[in-house]
Amino acid sequence: MALFSANVTGESLAAAAVETVIQIVASANKRINLVRWGISFNGVSVTDQPVRVELIRLTSAGTSSAFVPLKLDPTGDAAMASARTSHTAEPAPGDVLEVHYVTPAGGNLIEAYAPDERPIIAANGRLGIRVLATNAINTNAFMIFEE
Repeated sequence: MALFSANVTGESLAAAAVETVIQIVASANKRINLVRWGISFNGVSVTDQPVRVELIRLTSAGTSSAFVPLKLDPTGDAAMASARTSHTAEPAPGDVLEVHYVTPAGGNLIEAYAPDERPIIAANGRLGIRVLATNAINTNAFMIFEE
């Protein structure tokens, strides 16, 4: 199986609004496995409330911009899956697989899975990182997956 990365840098988050930072979308004929994901924030105030971070299955695309995931092996085939970011209308939520609270003051979260614990995205399925921050802040996020 080939590995791919979907990355978002400098995404602006509005205060007190649920926002999907990034989502990956499996192709119509192939499921994908999430290997690792992460998110970080560039805040400076240690008194700001933690950001709620969710790994969530999504049931629609919302209104967003598509981009092509990067091949981690430059000689490999291109990804069949796609990725989306810059959501102006939120996707419909599905199952919330994980919830974390991360400090916005330089907070960083990375989750990696053993092969038998990896979340699976069914063909045509969607998986995203969704956040709720009390204050406006910028974020970087990534999702590493295999097809």
